[in-house]
Amino acid sequence: MLDRFTNFDAQRLTIEELVVLSAFGRQLRAEYEELDLEEPEFVDVQLKVLRREIRTRNADRLEKSLREKKARLESLKTPTQKKAELRDEIKKLEEQLAEVGG
Repeated sequence: MLDRFTNFDAQRLTIEELVVLSAFGRQLRAEYEELDLEEPEFVDVQLKVLRREIRTRNADRLEKSLREKKARLESLKTPTQKKAELRDEIKKLEEQLAEVGG
């Protein structure tokens, strides 16, 4: 497991595998502390890489879900609702254009 932690390729791993490696790294860090040993630099570096990749993938997952939900909501709107929204957008654009002297 140590070899996998020190030599992983984040792009090739699933988020679940990244979480497992992160848990291993935190456990490794705790053991160094428990034994009052100096933690090797690679532990901190690898944990930072893992956390960054996990956060990025989670953000991507949330953004994708948000886009899907917005698209679904948009598809449920009636033609009347869509027309009203479009009229509001046109009105706002006309007001902005008038402000800039167009």
